Parts: sequence; C-alpha cells; structure tokens
Amino acid sequence: MNFIDRLEKRFPRFGIPDLMRYVIIVNAIGFVLNMLAPNLYYRYLALDMYEVLHGQVWRLVTFVLYPSGFGVGSASFMTVFLFALWMYVYYSIGTSLERIWGTFRFTLFYFGGILFVILVTLAAYLIMLGAMPGILPQELGMVLELGVTLEHLNDSLFLAFALMFPNAQFLIYFVVPVKAKWLAVVWLVLDGYYVVQGIMNGNYFTVVMVLGALLNVALFLIFARGKPGVQGAYRQKKRRVQYKKKVQDAAPGGTIHRCAICGRTEKDAPDLEFRYCSKCEGNYEYCSDHLFTHEHVHH
Repeated sequence: MNFIDRLEKRFPRFGIPDLMRYVIIVNAIGFVLNMLAPNLYYRYLALDMYEVLHGQVWRLVTFVLYPSGFGVGSASFMTVFLFALWMYVYYSIGTSLERIWGTFRFTLFYFGGILFVILVTLAAYLIMLGAMPGILPQELGMVLELGVTLEHLNDSLFLAFALMFPNAQFLIYFVVPVKAKWLAVVWLVLDGYYVVQGIMNGNYFTVVMVLGALLNVALFLIFARGKPGVQGAYRQKKRRVQYKKKVQDAAPGGTIHRCAICGRTEKDAPDLEFRYCSKCEGNYEYCSDHLFTHEHVHH
C-alpha cells in the first residue's frame, strides 16, 4: 500500500466529485469579473501576501479567480470563444484524470498544487523581504502578486494526461491530429524556455512556479502509481491479478484485450489502449475511444 493509498484509507470522504466543473465555473466568474472590472482582481482578490498578513485572508482563496491563460482586461468575441474552448479542453482532461485516478486522488493533486502556490508565494515574500531591506513590504507584495496564478497548475493537468494516454489525439485548429505525447514535448520545451528566461532575467519566482508544477505531476505519479511515465491508468491490486490471469488463460494466437462496447481487440487496432473502468461493477474493459463515453454498469 503506497502513501496515497494510506491517505485515502484514513480520509475516505476527502474529495470533490466532478471537481473540474467547479474549477471551470470559478474561471468563468473570474473571466467575467476581469472583463467588466479589470482593476478589481489586483486591488482586492489577488494573492498579495502583504495584505494577507495584514488581515485580508480571503485572498488565499479569491486569487484562484484569475482566468487561466487569459490576462485581465476587456475581451473581444474571439477572446471569449478561445476562453470557452480552452475551458472545454481543461474540463475534458480533468474529468478524464478523475475517472482514472478517482475523486480522492484528483482532488489531492489539484488542491496540493494550490497549496504549493500559496506556500511558495509566502516563502518568496519573506525571503525577498529579508534580502531587500530597501523595498517597502507593500510594494513587494504587489510585485509578487502579478505572477501568482494557477496557470501552470492547470497546464500540468495536460502533462499528467499525456503521460497516462500518450497516444490520445487532439485536433489542432480542429483539423490537424496530433498525439498527446508530442504536444507534451512542446509543452516541456516551452517550460524549459520559461525557466531559462527566468534565470537570465533574475525572475526566480517564475522559475519556481514552473518547476513546482512539473514536480507536482512527478511526485503525484510516483506516489499514486509507483513509477512515473509508465503508460496506462492506475490499477488496484485486484485489477492486476485479473489481468495476469487473463494473460495466462489466453490461448496462443488469441487476444488479451476486448472493448465491451465495440468489441475491438489489440489485433484490430494495435494503437488502441485498453483500460478497466473503476466505476463499473464487474470486469468491464474499454478501448480508449469508449473509456470516457460509455454508460457505467451497476448490478
């Protein structure tokens, strides 16, 4: 039993079902607020540690209203469309991870990332305050709040998804099919660019934010599934035993995997990935095309 297994056993009720729905709602509220009143966020809602330490503790929660991938200010029709599209992608990826990991693990992953952002911001504020005695505390708080968002955390959802389903395809501009693993490579290259740029510009706070999001993914996969980068969803011991038995019973030249919906096997489409659904009662296996679209079986 690994670390997260023990946590789940001790706190079985921890977890928010369909968490991504609330994440999208929060982002939508933040998008509308920033569109109507651009100065409202930074004036009263952003994670300004000076203000937090002087009584405005609500900022520890309200800073999540910053819309991921979009700055504050007025929005055109195209910006609204792109925001809605981006939120749909986030929702699809997040709900897929929740189905694979379970509600407890996904909630732990997301809120662990939020807690990391808060702790890093507090640590940066205190360290820089001691190292730069000439700067006013309120000025330092305002400077740091400009870089505090959950954008890197939300981006890490895609990286986690790509590690779980490297061959899943996304349509770029609704036309060009690209596998998740190649998009993840591009994502990591961009993160590397942000890290190098941050080091060259002396913006170590951004460097820590980027590396922290990547570390959150790596540590979670290590503790949740044993080894990072191993393809396939997290399986409980019962699933592993059933799989081994299925392999042993398979006749020479036969198949091991068969989708309960379309009936396809690994011989029909070698690129297909097959997973058991943790919400179905019984040994129901699905291909990657039907894993997230089938109706759950309950006896």
